[in-house]
Amino acid sequence: MPLPPLPRTFICPHCGWKRTTTPASDALQLNIDWFYRCPVCQHTELETRPASRAEIMRARLTQFFRNPRT
Repeated sequence: MPLPPLPRTFICPHCGWKRTTTPASDALQLNIDWFYRCPVCQHTELETRPASRAEIMRARLTQFFRNPRT
């Protein structure tokens, strides 16, 4: 049974952009669940690390308030 990957934080060393992702499934969507380049400056060598608890909570709250229920 496939499991979603653990939450990760992507950081651009060039411009300082940072994003934490919390994938819902193992089917990762580019520029939503996974980043291979910075969406701000297009730098391709992003740093990645496991997300901290605070980053995970912030990402989930942001996602909750961006997607209002209909």
